Amino acid sequence: MSSRAAPGDAAPEGDHRLRGYAEIAASSLILGTSATLIQISTMPASLLLVLRMGLAGIALAAVFFLTGGVEEVRRSGRFRRIVLIGFVVALEMIFYFASIRASSVTVGVSLEYTAPVWVALVAPLLLHTRRRRIDMIAVAVAVGGMAVLVLPAATAGDGDVTVAGVVFGLLAGLMFAAAMMLVSSMSGAGVRGSTFALFYCVGTVVLFTPLAVWQTATSNYSLTWPDVWIVVISGLVYTALCFSLFTDGLRYVRVEHAGILGYLEPVTAPLWAFVLIGEAPPWTTYAGGGLIVAAGILVIVLGKGEGEPLLEPLT
Repeated sequence: MSSRAAPGDAAPEGDHRLRGYAEIAASSLILGTSATLIQISTMPASLLLVLRMGLAGIALAAVFFLTGGVEEVRRSGRFRRIVLIGFVVALEMIFYFASIRASSVTVGVSLEYTAPVWVALVAPLLLHTRRRRIDMIAVAVAVGGMAVLVLPAATAGDGDVTVAGVVFGLLAGLMFAAAMMLVSSMSGAGVRGSTFALFYCVGTVVLFTPLAVWQTATSNYSLTWPDVWIVVISGLVYTALCFSLFTDGLRYVRVEHAGILGYLEPVTAPLWAFVLIGEAPPWTTYAGGGLIVAAGILVIVLGKGEGEPLLEPLT
């Protein structure tokens, strides 16, 4: 893949920007189906995550070593930061799982997706980008849509809202935001999305394996063929493909826009559940989803033609 321009130059426009939007939107739409498969699986969540990331890591490692990944990382001069990003993503997942366990899926998802808010507020300070009014408006619209989407489920008793659940959820959102900003800070380093995704997998397997071993050993779980297929699909499609696409898209668009488009994942999750397992979503799902899609349209259409300077490495 071609690298970005030198520091201070304008970012690639036209097809490059649209490529970034397309990669992020496509990965988020596909990831929306993952919640339904997780509902079907009987495997302990930590074991499913480790096997999923392990399988994806094997596939991505093959791509990495066969296509000059070692030289790519060496040339970037950012090996330590790439490793750091891998562990930040792993921590995001740990906090997300902890939030779900302490409260509910609704609480975990809604607080993890505070990430675009953190990005919109903090990115101009850390990455030296200009704060744009349209970004703040789009974030407000997207957050409003997310509220319409999740609040009815929360007030209907979809798990208890606990202090621990809220704290872990907010930490997951902060880690998600940190990962996006760290990746975006390396836009000019020429590191592919698949390379970042490989390090996500390594970090997650390292941190989650002890928990997976403990949960599996203390449960009466027996491997089933549906779970095998869920691991394969989750590893090769949701992780290897979608994580690579989303991360690669960050190279071409404003990090604030990437976060907003990422809302397509929780928006489409209940719609995919309806298509795949007949679980009919309430009208609030469509209303909230409409607002979030509108926010995505705002950043794509009204952000058209905005030049974005190459982001300087964080120090």
